[in-house]
Amino acid sequence: MDFEKVTLHCKLDEILKKHNNMSVLKLSEEIGHRRTTIMELLHNTNMDKKKISASLIVKLCVYFDITPNDLFEIRRVD
Repeated sequence: MDFEKVTLHCKLDEILKKHNNMSVLKLSEEIGHRRTTIMELLHNTNMDKKKISASLIVKLCVYFDITPNDLFEIRRVD
């Protein structure tokens, strides 16, 4: 399998839209995590090189009552 043709995609943008277009600032304040990191997840910035802490994943999943599978998916890149 060619692992360079797949990437991790964060669906945080879709999740925020489902929650009345919640702002990144509000989410950052609510879960106590850096806004810049949340913005990077929102825009899927450098996901192939990003290290996402387990504590941030847990915070997002608990806050939105979702699973990691709801938050992330594997996508093929062209």
